[in-house]
Amino acid sequence: YKMGGNGFELDNLSVDIMNDVSYDASQEIKKLFGVSRDDSEYKVMITVDEEFVPVIINTNGTVSKYQINITMSFEVVDSNDMSLLSDISVGLAQYDVQTSEIENEELRKQMLRSATYDAASLMVTKIQSKLSFVNDN
Repeated sequence: YKMGGNGFELDNLSVDIMNDVSYDASQEIKKLFGVSRDDSEYKVMITVDEEFVPVIINTNGTVSKYQINITMSFEVVDSNDMSLLSDISVGLAQYDVQTSEIENEELRKQMLRSATYDAASLMVTKIQSKLSFVNDN
């Protein structure tokens, strides 16, 4: 994720997660954006909502498939605290329930990371598009 022409890179962003999120989701966001710096040109404030929705419920009441919905509401501000962009990105993933609780937990974490990555990638695309336009003008 690097922009050419105007020299914009993700290193110019400082990311703050504004609410409590799971460890896996926060690590996926940090992995994508890297370490935030105090001297960054832009600040991204993110609110992450994680939702686990039963998709298939068996006749005995057990769930055999879940969908994970990750919604990221974000705002980008410049060094003068002027809002440049406020938007939402969404990531989804589904997984089938396994017989082992250990396998279920690992699969849930993997799908949570996948949905978070999808939402964060979409967010990056939106931010790059907006900041490219701002920097060109």
